[in-house]
Amino acid sequence: MKNAPYFAFNKHDKVYGVVQGCCNSWNCPRCGILRAKHEYGRIVQGCKTLSENNDLWFITISCRGKEITVNEAHKNYGKWTNNLLTTWRTYATRHGQTWCYASVTEHQKRGHPHSHFLTTWQPPALYEGKSTGYSRKNDGSRDYTPQTKLLSDYVRKSVGRAGFGEQYDISRVQSADAASRYVAKYLFKTTIFTEKWPDGWKRVRYSNSFPQLEKRASEAFVLLTREDWQKLGNIASLVTVDDYIVGEIVKHHVPKTQVLQK
Repeated sequence: MKNAPYFAFNKHDKVYGVVQGCCNSWNCPRCGILRAKHEYGRIVQGCKTLSENNDLWFITISCRGKEITVNEAHKNYGKWTNNLLTTWRTYATRHGQTWCYASVTEHQKRGHPHSHFLTTWQPPALYEGKSTGYSRKNDGSRDYTPQTKLLSDYVRKSVGRAGFGEQYDISRVQSADAASRYVAKYLFKTTIFTEKWPDGWKRVRYSNSFPQLEKRASEAFVLLTREDWQKLGNIASLVTVDDYIVGEIVKHHVPKTQVLQK
């Protein structure tokens, strides 16, 4: 858990629990799930708040095809994404639209990254058309039957100019609850915790205007120094770690670290 600090919290009376904090690493077996749950909570709650006064849209963008390698895609994906978001944000500002988004990026089966956006930005000049690609059946096979989908020439051109391919997908979110299903589908895939990404990669990103989770009041305190442990010793008669009793703390005594096994 990458040396994440420990925290003490009151369970009841003078019984305290000690738990290690979250290291925020997606590749940590414990903290990756905690990170995903936090991001999930923020996106779902944010979408509920935003949906009170805005329509929500789900947009997927992808890299170009075989003409670029996975390494090239990784190297340039952040720049391409910033180019695209700048274009869309400028359009939203000029047309009086609310600009908020949250996005999740994952790898496609071919290895290239692609991103899913939940946003208040309404793609301009939408119309219905037939898809020319394919969809996946439940058994994983491809279905080439043309399907009706929402299209936007503006989105197609802006995605291409930003550096991506011109492949995109647009759908209107029917409810804030539906947004949670969109997010869960991608945030809790096994691959998001196991795949290797370049340093500094943002698997989840938000606009500055996307709502923050409300901070919960807590009396928990961090255990970093001897004085922190002394404070715990002064107020607790019993301390547990992961629901195991690790020993009674005598007043003014700092206990040694204990390791318990099942």
